[in-house]
Amino acid sequence: MFDKKSLENIELIIDNHNEVNGDALNLVSSYYLGVADVLESRIMDISDEEISMMIQVSGKKIYRTIKFPNTFKSSDEVVTFFYLCLAEARKKAPENYPKTRIEIQIEKTLNLDTYITKVKKKRIISSNIIEITFYGGLESLPDLKNDAFMYFIIHKNIDHKYPENFVMQDFRELNAKKDNPYSAAYYTIRSFKDNEIDVWFVLHDHPGPLADWAEKVTEESEVAIWGPRTTFTPPEGTDNFLFIADETAQPAVLASIENSENKGIYRCIFETQDKSSQFECHDTNNCIEWIYRNNDPAGKGSELSKRIEELEMKTDNLYVFGAGEARQISSIRKILKQKFNLKADQMSFTGYWKRTD
Repeated sequence: MFDKKSLENIELIIDNHNEVNGDALNLVSSYYLGVADVLESRIMDISDEEISMMIQVSGKKIYRTIKFPNTFKSSDEVVTFFYLCLAEARKKAPENYPKTRIEIQIEKTLNLDTYITKVKKKRIISSNIIEITFYGGLESLPDLKNDAFMYFIIHKNIDHKYPENFVMQDFRELNAKKDNPYSAAYYTIRSFKDNEIDVWFVLHDHPGPLADWAEKVTEESEVAIWGPRTTFTPPEGTDNFLFIADETAQPAVLASIENSENKGIYRCIFETQDKSSQFECHDTNNCIEWIYRNNDPAGKGSELSKRIEELEMKTDNLYVFGAGEARQISSIRKILKQKFNLKADQMSFTGYWKRTD
């Protein structure tokens, strides 16, 4: 039986696969389940015993289930099992069958490096955002521009010195143990310099390990970072952009705009707590609109969704990039898709974090 947290995660998994990873579902339907001439596949439900799917073929819909080898208790087990199904389907698929979005992302992670770097300085961006500059050990870090993000691995002891050959695999092996002293989370590179990067950290009333570390860390403290990757991939020729972000995703948006070769027409809708958490930005075109949560906690504000529902915009050559709290951003994606009938390649939505309440 799934607990409440896993049930919420499964709801997001279903939504994400149906809206973003349809190519992976089609591969599984075709070569894991053996259904011929698949046109579209969707996950209807995930229980603790199986995945229920609807598969559209010529002229009809058929329904299939994928049984789990045993009763699953967590959403992580579901994710791992789905990847195994995808791998099995790939083995049976023709060599020229296109790689799915999930497979492309997995391939990208295989060649990523781990870097040990140090805190150089900190500065306040707003009432709930601080910027930390990291330097050293980054000579070979590629500048991917756009929303390049890294996996930050911190130790509970801020004075910790990392082993010389510490890599991502070390963290993964330790993470399987209950007494793992490390914690990790993804953060976007706000700006990239020679052997130096700036990263924004959002502060919270009840901070997790990374936010707590960012608030307490001092100069010369070490951190391990793994990456980078990007998700900002507008189709060629795009010249009309809509960016939607809470505090966690605002540096990704700003970096994507600043690094874009063709900025075109863009507008940003930024959600933040109140005016004190709004920061100065060199937006000469006045394209940033601020939405305040005020007394609502992060991830639970309703004003951002209301503003999205009110939007009127042209969809020619439009690309929407949205990121923030997972359930909130999933809801916004549904609003935009239903209202404007946007194609899959016109949208990139990512849940950067999840509410725990």
